[in-house]
Parts: sequence; structure tokens; C-alpha cells
Amino acid sequence: MKKWLVMLALLTVLSISMVPALAQDDSITLWTSIDVTNTDDSRSVSLAALIASFEESSGITVNVEQVAWDQLTTRLSVAVQSGGDVPDVVEIGSQQIPQVLDAGAAMALDDLVADQPWVSQLAPADTTACVIDGVRYCVAHIVRGSMVYYTAADFPDGFPTTPDEVLAYADSGLPEGKEYYSTFFAGRSYGAIETAWWPLIASNGGSLFDEEGKPNWATQEVADVVEYGRALLAAGLIPEATITGDFSDAEAPWIDGTSMSFGGGSWSAIFVPGLRDAVDAGDVKIAPNVDFGNGGHVFLNSESWVVPEGAATPEGAVAFISAFLEPTFLAGWAEASFGVPTIGAEEGAAISPFFEQVDSILGTNGVYMQQSPFYVESLDLLAIAWQEMLLDPSINALERLQAAQDEVLETYW
Repeated sequence: MKKWLVMLALLTVLSISMVPALAQDDSITLWTSIDVTNTDDSRSVSLAALIASFEESSGITVNVEQVAWDQLTTRLSVAVQSGGDVPDVVEIGSQQIPQVLDAGAAMALDDLVADQPWVSQLAPADTTACVIDGVRYCVAHIVRGSMVYYTAADFPDGFPTTPDEVLAYADSGLPEGKEYYSTFFAGRSYGAIETAWWPLIASNGGSLFDEEGKPNWATQEVADVVEYGRALLAAGLIPEATITGDFSDAEAPWIDGTSMSFGGGSWSAIFVPGLRDAVDAGDVKIAPNVDFGNGGHVFLNSESWVVPEGAATPEGAVAFISAFLEPTFLAGWAEASFGVPTIGAEEGAAISPFFEQVDSILGTNGVYMQQSPFYVESLDLLAIAWQEMLLDPSINALERLQAAQDEVLETYW
């Protein structure tokens, strides 16, 4: 990381030269979930360094406000709609873009970035996430996603690729010292639907939202995935804590070595000690989720920058985005975030075996979540229903899915 930070000042000067000239006393307000004062977090350190270099090179002051990740979208929407103080640039995940658009909170960026050379260099994942009906509303900088980590020694004949192969462990038994086939977060949160169940639903030909963003998950294809989850739990192949606990509870059986595999994300290397080193050493390998018939998939999302409607200094926001997208800085940022950069992905994959596998799986098996203006609210209600169905096998899955779908439609539509 030191090498690319040393080069940062010069590279920022080059990127600033690509944007319109701004007065020396201009300022921008940046909303991010990153705490730029945290010297123990490499992302915080690198963002703080970029901001300092950007301010010196451009004469633009960056006022940083830390906002919790799960509050960014709602707070931005409220600020724009109420005529409150609106930031100039905001960190947004690709799955939150429809909510921002529904609130009229994202500025169309095509004219603002028309002369930026980096636009043509962005990966297709950026277009999928940020260009809606031919209009650019955000700029994606890294792509991350869910995936399955497994201990190579526990699978001498290869990692299972189908539900039947997984469930066969209920009869054949697990290796000595192992209590679970897998562990993953499947609690009462939209994040559980994204990472644990959406890849399986997509593989089974199911759907969660229609083109308008209305829920359409009350189908047999989705119910089949519920039944698979029930079978895993009933056979003791996953711990009940995956369903009743939080993210750390789901990670614990992997960390203590009692689970053969772990369903997480590229970001899991931030939270699970030694994970990247184990992958680099070949002791742990990475795979997509099992194949229900339409391929093994993983949940895909992009981290992006949005310039809100009502931003006081949109040109300054584009100047900051340009500095952020400088390939050397972006490569370091992607490495620290355990994601793939939207510019220079091939170079990013060459960093280590970990990133090579991550890049391959995201590129080959990644599927973006279907979108909705009531994304979090809808999936939270589905996650509650899903937990109830897993813990109580007597509940009719199709009927409970229908009830959750009806609740969303009645509440938000």
C-alpha cells in the first residue's frame, strides 16, 4: 500500500487537470461510511490521504461527514426531498440506486462527465449498475460479491456443485473434527436474502422483483430454495446460529475450524483473520453457490459515487471522483476493500491468488440483485418470513411467501 500512497499526490494532480477549473475557495461535502480518522483501517488511511492530496492539488476543501452505511440512502433521499443540506458526492451501493432515483435524489451525470477519459475505461459492471435507461446516475468504482470459502483438504474429490451433492453429506457424514458442512449468515436482514438465498433463487429460475420493483417472490422456484434451507438445517449441516444469530455468529464455526465451508463475500477477508493468506497459500479455495439448474451464482454489487440533485458544487464532485478513479489509487483501494476495481481489473486480479479467484468468480458467476425503490424494506420483510419458515417446518412456504409479498404491496405500493 505504501507504494501507491507515495505516488498519490502526483496522480491526483493529473486527474484534477481533466476537470473544469474551480475557484480556490470552493468546497465539497462528502458523505461516506468510512471513518477517515481511523488509522487502523487501511481504507480510512488511504481515503484520508487522497483527500489531503486532492485538497492541496485542486484548492477544493473536502468536508467529510461519516454516515452509517444503512442510513446513507434514506438520509440522502430525505435531504433532497425536504430541501435540506445536500452533499456534493455520496457513497452508494448499486442495490440502493432505485431508491435514490425514486426519490429524485440522483443527478444525471452524462454532461458532467462527458469529457472525462475514464468513462470509456469503466468495466461493464459499471454500466449495469449506474446507467439506467441510457442515463448515467452514478459511477461505480469497485465490484464485490458473495462467495463460498472451503477448506481444500476437506474436499479431496472436489467441492459439491449441486444441492443433492451437498445433502448427501447428511448420510455419508463429515470429516473428523467437523460439525457442519457450512455456515453463513441467514438472519432477519435483507443482507441474508442478498448473499445466502438470492444466488440460489436466480439459479433456480426464480425472481424477487418485477420490472417495476414490485415483489414477485411467491413462486415454487423460491419455495424450492426455502425447502433446501430447511433440509440443510434438519440434517444438521448448518448451525442454527446462522439463522438466529448475526454475522459474527455465522463466522464463528469457520473461524474455530468446525465448519468445512463458509458462505461470505469478497469482503469477508476484512473480518475473518487470515482468510486471504489461507486462500493465497492454497489451503482455502473459493467457489460459487450450488447450481439449481441455471448455473452456480454469487450475489454481485458495485460500490459507487452519486452526485445528488441540489449539490452546490457538482463540478467539484466530479473532480473528486476523477481523482478517486486514478488507476493506481483505485487498485490500492480495491485491494484494501477486497473487491475488483472497475478500471484496471486485470492488474487487480494479478495481485495474488485470492484476487485472481475473486475476479474470476465475480466475472463468471456474479448476478446483480433485481432492484426496487423499496429494496431494503421489502427484503427485510422477506428475511423475517424466511427465518420463520426455516425454524418452523410446519409453515407452508408458498403461503408464507405470498403473505410477505402481499404485505409489501399493501404497505408500499
